[in-house]
Order: sequence, then C-alpha cells, then structure tokens
Amino acid sequence: MTEHLQLIEKKLDHLQRMLAYLDYSLEQAQRLIPIDDWESLTPEDHETLAAFRVRFSDFQEHIGKTMRAVAIEEEQKTDPFTAVLLYMEKLGVIESVQAWKEMRELRNAINHEYEENPRWLAEFFSGLLLATPVLIDWHKNLVEFCKKNYGI
Repeated sequence: MTEHLQLIEKKLDHLQRMLAYLDYSLEQAQRLIPIDDWESLTPEDHETLAAFRVRFSDFQEHIGKTMRAVAIEEEQKTDPFTAVLLYMEKLGVIESVQAWKEMRELRNAINHEYEENPRWLAEFFSGLLLATPVLIDWHKNLVEFCKKNYGI
C-alpha cells in the first residue's frame, strides 16, 4: 500500500471514531430538540448542544479533507475545492456541490457565537438534526468508494 493510501486509511479510521462521537451527540441532542423554552435548559443541556454542534463541524471538515486526499489519489484537480466537490458528486459520494455548500454554510454558522435569538437557535439546531444523517450518508459513500477502489 502506498504512503498516500495509508494516509487515506488513517483519515478514514479517524472519521470512524469521530462518527461514534457524533452519533452519541446526535442521540443526546434529539432528546432536547425542538426546544420550546431556552430558559429551561440546564448547563448540561447547553453542554450537549455545544458538543453536538462542534462534532458536526469537525466531522464535516474531516470528510472534506478525506475527499481531497481521494481526489489527489485519483489525480484530480483539487483547487479550488469546488473541483473536489464536482468529482465527489460525479462519484456519487455527495448528493451535489450545492448540497455540500449548504451544509458548509450551516457549519459556518456553527462557528459563530451563539445567537441570543431563540427562534434562530431553534432553526439552527433543527437544521443540524436534519443535516446529520445526510452527512453520515456521505461518509458511508466515501468509505464504500475507498473499500471498492483501494481495498481500505
């Protein structure tokens, strides 16, 4: 196995560990969402929501890095990142470039400070709940591609 394929395998292993944490956080967040009364949340509830948003963000970021590594292995253009996304769409790893970009916008919203607007927060966390299974599916598609084509 080449050094670069070993790198992809290492990234996939890391994503698998991250997925376990994301699954756990998703399960915990589902107990809380939708949130009707933000004032009633305990510090533990806020911790749960914070962990969920960070794990979602990290998972998407690492999927993107792994997709770039696959594109490099396949000798595809990697700059701009849209080239990677177009290739991943062609392979069926992601639904569409637009869907990835929408997920990226959601991820970017994660990295901003918590809004004080309860309506915005409710929409944000509901969006995360809906986006997480899609992100997990994309991860599965990427893993399947790597198993089929690289044996890893």
